[in-house]
Amino acid sequence: MLQRSDQSLVAPSRRLSLSLLASLAVTITAIALAVSGFQIDPTFGLGSSQSVGAGYATDSGPTARIGQTAPPFVLTSLDGPVFDLSDEVGQNPIWITFWATWCGPCRAEAPDLEAVTRGLERTDVVHLAVSLGESEDVVRDYVDSGGYTWRTLLDPNRDAGLVYAIRAFPTHIFIDRDGTVAAIRPGLLNRTQMEALIEQHLQPRPG
Repeated sequence: MLQRSDQSLVAPSRRLSLSLLASLAVTITAIALAVSGFQIDPTFGLGSSQSVGAGYATDSGPTARIGQTAPPFVLTSLDGPVFDLSDEVGQNPIWITFWATWCGPCRAEAPDLEAVTRGLERTDVVHLAVSLGESEDVVRDYVDSGGYTWRTLLDPNRDAGLVYAIRAFPTHIFIDRDGTVAAIRPGLLNRTQMEALIEQHLQPRPG
């Protein structure tokens, strides 16, 4: 009887400890993501082997890798025309921002993103803001309400997101004027960081 009594006391204690540990792990993860300045896409499939900047094969070909030619994609612009990245790769330096309207860090960096984008209007740098996994109406409402003027591309099926192995929002891709992926930066960037990365990897010239 004593043995059974002891076991009945120990078991709930163990369950409570495991519950506390699980809660602590969730809290630590949330804090770490907040400090890092990015959010994980909850619909991406975190159990896969896909990771930002890692090389792996997909049904449509290899993903983007630093030091290699940027893989192309074709997406519809929010303003209507179809945009083919292959028309720009190797012709102009390119900065791609992958984002989503529900992403807190994306919203936080939006004013700086807008300011830097406006500053690039008289250069040869092509900036693309690729919205992943959202409908045109949702994206348009967000862009219009914020008064954002960056070139928005729609990727509701995450086709480009898969090619560039995007699993964190925002993620910034810098492609130099030779068409090579020069840098992949997941996480929120402020204006100073954006401008520094553009100068380092894209070396803008008057347009």
